[in-house]
Amino acid sequence: MRMRRFRNASFLPLILLGLISFLILFYLTLPSPKKSEYPISPSILKELSTEGYTKVSVDAQVVGNNGIVRLKGGCYQLIAYTEPTQAYSIMKGLEGKIDFRPNTHDLIKSIFDELGIKVLLVKIVDLRNNTFIGEMIIQQGNKIINLDSRPSDATAIAVRYGIPIYIKTKLLKENGEYIC
Repeated sequence: MRMRRFRNASFLPLILLGLISFLILFYLTLPSPKKSEYPISPSILKELSTEGYTKVSVDAQVVGNNGIVRLKGGCYQLIAYTEPTQAYSIMKGLEGKIDFRPNTHDLIKSIFDELGIKVLLVKIVDLRNNTFIGEMIIQQGNKIINLDSRPSDATAIAVRYGIPIYIKTKLLKENGEYIC
């Protein structure tokens, strides 16, 4: 059998065009890659926002059977009363010390560290029935979670990490004392 040679190579562009079309169609039918398993939603951005909040410094002490936590921000100081064990834990966290055995807040820090969880910030967001309401925002990988928490617990954990603590400015001014 004798092979025929084409004198006119006009079929070559058609073959290349067909091959390119096939590759484009193949690429378009592939599943699209995920941009992020946990995209940042507007609600997460709102939770991370500190607009309308004042950053505070923390001090704690135990006097008799009372725990006293002092939050200072700007020209205001807020004094909150809590259980003595909570205030003691905040004091130890501020000192960077662990007693003979770790307490609950030390344990939580160890768990977070082992699981790669970062504490981003703590907010005191409300006052209901003479009880302050707090939030602790944490991150593990791409996932950000806002946890409802007692401000004293969140503060005791935050001081162990040296992360910022914020209080809603309106709460600070309405319930705090002007000190400037």
